[in-house]
Amino acid sequence: MAASGEDTSAAGPSIQGQRASRTKAKGTSRFLGRVLPWVADVRWRDGLAIAFTAGAVAGSAAVVAEALRENNDAVVILAAVAALLTVAGQTAIRREMLQRLAESRKYWFRSSPRGLAEVDADLQFMEGNSRLASLLAIEEMDLPGRRLTAFFDDHDVVGIVSQFGQLLDGAVGTIESDDLAIRSDNARIWLHWRATAVRRRNGSFQHFVITFEDSTQKHVAEEAAHANLAELEKLNRMKTEFTSMVSHEFRTALTGIQGMSELINGGEMKPAEVHEYSGYIFQEAERVNRLITDMLDLDRLEAGKMKLQMSPMDLNAVFEGVAVRSSVVSSKHRIRTELEANLPMVMGDSDRLIQVITNLVSNAIKYSPEGGEVLMSTHFANGAVDVSIRDHGVGIPADFVGRLFGRFERYEKTPSKVIGTGLGLAIARQIIEMHGGKIWVESAEGSGSVFHFAIPAVVSVLPEAKRPISQLRAVA
Repeated sequence: MAASGEDTSAAGPSIQGQRASRTKAKGTSRFLGRVLPWVADVRWRDGLAIAFTAGAVAGSAAVVAEALRENNDAVVILAAVAALLTVAGQTAIRREMLQRLAESRKYWFRSSPRGLAEVDADLQFMEGNSRLASLLAIEEMDLPGRRLTAFFDDHDVVGIVSQFGQLLDGAVGTIESDDLAIRSDNARIWLHWRATAVRRRNGSFQHFVITFEDSTQKHVAEEAAHANLAELEKLNRMKTEFTSMVSHEFRTALTGIQGMSELINGGEMKPAEVHEYSGYIFQEAERVNRLITDMLDLDRLEAGKMKLQMSPMDLNAVFEGVAVRSSVVSSKHRIRTELEANLPMVMGDSDRLIQVITNLVSNAIKYSPEGGEVLMSTHFANGAVDVSIRDHGVGIPADFVGRLFGRFERYEKTPSKVIGTGLGLAIARQIIEMHGGKIWVESAEGSGSVFHFAIPAVVSVLPEAKRPISQLRAVA
């Protein structure tokens, strides 16, 4: 047992020594692990200052040691004072350098014309300048702690986080993007941002630095440019279609005129046939003349060069005249009028208003290929004379109604070919607006259309005894 005890006692110090050695090794490793990164992060100016101070202190210590051996108290005191002054001086210099650096950084950060921010690895603002606060409509003091991603839409956040992840890992040196940001007041603003990672000398991450610029005007300009380009393309397409259509109309008319003129010129036709063909020639010539007149009228209207000859006029009388003339155009259509008696007069150019009403009735007939009733009505309401022309034709799709009064716009998806230039309704809109009125349409595809226009009345109120509710007149 004694031997066993001796063995145990002999072994004990050996195990303790191993533990002590391991503990000492761990302590040294921990110390080096803390010191080496610090040493690696020390800049050359800091290193020079530390070396100078350490040298001065070491020299003072050597002098003090020598003086102590010689019992020279005065030298000891002077050496100690010199060492303290050296350390104090270096400390003061270092403090002043750090202060100047901080002031310089603060001035640069605050006075930058761009939004600037420092953001941590979790994309939380550490600091932001006043320009950034202004861009995000937030108080500068409220920026720290807010997440960068809180100012962007969810569908943009995924991409932003991915980009910063690459920057944090060192896969890229800089990232930038243009994103639509949501300000604190819920207004939206385009921000062009650029970010880089700030790292310590040992390569460890410190924070992100991000610059922000308002790129809203750039995007507005680009959108306007795209819209203008689309409009130019549309106008170019319409010009091409119009040129093709006008060429076709001219060619058709001239071909008919030429052919019938050659037949008449042959001299083998009976007088009745000559009379009939002469009528065809006149109609074709009228069509060409109408086409040219429409183009010139629209140009003068849009340029403001057309002057109206304004005078008091009765729209009921105009409607009756147009109804009589239109009733002989097609045997398949019945033109009916429903005119309010004692209708107030309007100030207007009779020739131009007849032109508008004739065009609307002509369209009602053209776009009702199966025939049917065309109803022309007038009534007084809200200080204006409201007129309408109703047909039971093919109707107009909702997505085309907004385009209907534009230049060269024609709804052509009809069972039969409709002849026209696409200028009539554009001219009608210009004429009605020059009279201080408005024109519009109510329509549904397959259910016919009702075209309205309203013009201010000369007398807004008539005595009740002189204003019957309605009076029907029909033209067979």
